[in-house]
Amino acid sequence: MKYQKWNIADRVSDSVESALSLPNIESTILYNRGIDSPEKLQEFLFPQDQSTNDPFLFEDMEKVVKRLSQALDNREIIGIFGDFDTDGLSGTAVLTFALQSLGSIVFPYIPHRVDEGHGVSLNSIEFFKDRGVSLIITVDCGISSIEEIDLANKLNMETIISDHHTSVDVVPDAFGVINPSLLGSQYPFQHLTGVGTAFKIVEALYSYLNMELPPEIYVFSAFGTLSDVGLMLGENRLLAHKGLQLLRSHEIIGIDELIRVAGLQKRRISTQDMSFGLIPRINAPGRLSHARLSLDLILSKNSEEAKIFSNEIEELNKQRQVVTETAMNEAYAQIKSQDESVIFVGKPHWNPGILGLIAGRLAEEFYKPVIAVSGSGEILRASARSIPDFNLIQVLDLCKPFFEKFGGHPMAAGFTIKRDLLKDFREKFNDVSFEFLSNVSKGPTLIVDAEISPLWLTSETLGFLESLEPYGKGNPEPTFITKKFEIIDFRQVGNDKKHLKMTLMFEGRVFDAIAFRQGNRVLEIKNGEFVDVVFKPAINFWNGKENLELIVDDFRLTS
Repeated sequence: MKYQKWNIADRVSDSVESALSLPNIESTILYNRGIDSPEKLQEFLFPQDQSTNDPFLFEDMEKVVKRLSQALDNREIIGIFGDFDTDGLSGTAVLTFALQSLGSIVFPYIPHRVDEGHGVSLNSIEFFKDRGVSLIITVDCGISSIEEIDLANKLNMETIISDHHTSVDVVPDAFGVINPSLLGSQYPFQHLTGVGTAFKIVEALYSYLNMELPPEIYVFSAFGTLSDVGLMLGENRLLAHKGLQLLRSHEIIGIDELIRVAGLQKRRISTQDMSFGLIPRINAPGRLSHARLSLDLILSKNSEEAKIFSNEIEELNKQRQVVTETAMNEAYAQIKSQDESVIFVGKPHWNPGILGLIAGRLAEEFYKPVIAVSGSGEILRASARSIPDFNLIQVLDLCKPFFEKFGGHPMAAGFTIKRDLLKDFREKFNDVSFEFLSNVSKGPTLIVDAEISPLWLTSETLGFLESLEPYGKGNPEPTFITKKFEIIDFRQVGNDKKHLKMTLMFEGRVFDAIAFRQGNRVLEIKNGEFVDVVFKPAINFWNGKENLELIVDDFRLTS
């Protein structure tokens, strides 16, 4: 995409370079991530189990673990309620696998995205009661489910809430609450994801029972941590780092089948593979059908069964790609007539499961908050996505009287609204947003780690970059700029020619480059011209060979 501004970080001083005992570019990359001493470097590159916080620092953890131990001893039936995205699914898998491994009878429940929506559903309470459940554990939700947990209490089912969302003034009357964002929480790391919070319960239980955690627990935790874009530092980094290592080296039948259909190499799974290959596939059933299919695959211990599940998921993911692209084209047609600070798009037939994808793509491309709406009945569903300088949930809160339900974060939210209120809401939201956006830049800024010669990219330096994984919030994938590449060749590629492939030359060396979703910029360049390119280096595996490829974030003609 085109960025309004490129912000190139300064090279570090000789003193930082000396402290880290690394060359200047490597030291600069690390310094940009807050690493300026050998101790911080060691902890960052090699996160250790002992660097995690004691799970019993959660106020309710001791009684939660004792209650779980009691349930195991008494052979109680346990119900797990998890959200339908990858964070909730992986957290449900963590608790289900961990408790089943200890001999418990467990019934996991994943709600239907459209029919039930986010949060503990009344349907699930009935489901658990019918199966003789006496203890419910929520995953990635529950902190606002006051009515549902009251009902569970009346039906003699106790509830342990495992959630990471910000708590409201009134907390449900649950047996115990494990939530790093709980008001007054003494837990030192508040950035745990939904799966990370579930992991802490399992970690505490296994510690209490003096047992070692199975590798699957870390692998499942890596998926949710990466999918929820958790701060990739501290405990989140440990879970993702260790989970990726164990995924590469251990057989995990369901995940291995997903890797197979995605065409990825298990022993070289990267953050990019997870974020753009595996996690979208795990999310696909929940968007178009039912997320339970993904949970069944994750927990599968039978190769033939896992193959069937993974093939179904692959088909749904292909369908998801098609319906999303069709909807995006319809959305683009609507945007042409809009000249407002916020983008509104919608069609009655759009699947509610893809609204977030539509809004996210448009927000990134146009650098504006976006609301995507669908529905043909009296109640409409909407997903909203924002830009970094605009607190979406704060603005939606000012429009709260319009909504049937709403919730979310500063960057992503969702709501339901009556059809006859949509027009008035749109006017109100536009008016409020105009004030909030008045001092916000009109385009995104691209942060660049260092200016380099592409000849710096050797097997040794690429190995160094790989050691920085997993990437995420707080530890972005390193981005570089090289000035005065010569364009040797270029062409549009992919469906609808939406990508731009370039062949570039620098000091006699030729480099392949790909600019995803920038095919429309083909008229900006000509062969023989020189361009400044901001990119991320990647290794492309094709036909058993490794090839260096530059993933282009942005480019400009050399001035």
